[in-house]
Amino acid sequence: MTQRTASPELQKLAHSLGVPLGRLDGLADLPADDLRLLRTQITEALFQHDRPRFAKLAALSSAVPVALAAKVTQHVLPPLLAARTAELIDPDRAADLVGRLSDGYLADVSAAMDAARAPEVVARIPAIRIGTIAAELARRAEWVVIGAFVAHVSADGLAAAVRSFDGGQLLRIAYVLDDKRRLDEITAMITDEQRDQVLVTAAEDGLWAELADLLAHLGADERTHFANRLHASPEAVRAAVAASTLDPGALAALGAA
Repeated sequence: MTQRTASPELQKLAHSLGVPLGRLDGLADLPADDLRLLRTQITEALFQHDRPRFAKLAALSSAVPVALAAKVTQHVLPPLLAARTAELIDPDRAADLVGRLSDGYLADVSAAMDAARAPEVVARIPAIRIGTIAAELARRAEWVVIGAFVAHVSADGLAAAVRSFDGGQLLRIAYVLDDKRRLDEITAMITDEQRDQVLVTAAEDGLWAELADLLAHLGADERTHFANRLHASPEAVRAAVAASTLDPGALAALGAA
């Protein structure tokens, strides 16, 4: 099974377990709600198993100056330990600590962090830093990680992140968003160039499931924007859409039915 045909929940479960998607082929037919529940139970069990160790590190981190804690964290702690520690300390202190980490290390920590366990920390990260780290995570194709953080970043942080993505990246991120309710907010920020890139990427890479899911979660006005961009697209893109596996609803949304 390739990543582009895997369901969003299966992709998220593979990320949580740190295994290739192919290892989870046997779960591909499970309902999304069941996969979501399984992922929640597994991540909670893993977290609770090592919680005493994380709590000790959090207490130690809180006992020393933030500048020293940041230096020690980056040079000593693996990203997973740093992420779990940040989830357990005071949000203001954690945000201060995060602000002192290098971009590369912070991207590593973000990939290991469960954003839902530290929403107040995520919300406190400055917008410009969100944009920088979002671009680095996109370069690494960490779509599931970005999709989890989108639910918790500030409006300014979200805008900075959206500016850093091209349309193809946005299409892949939208498919695995934890909070689809922010899609209208996101698409209100994107440019026609990014919309064009969404359509070109779907056509070139066969990301029809991703495009159909995006269209299904958009309001009528934004679907009209995409339909207009499709009509202005090169013939190759329009032909690919017409010959695609998009369902009738998605084709109708694009005015291609």
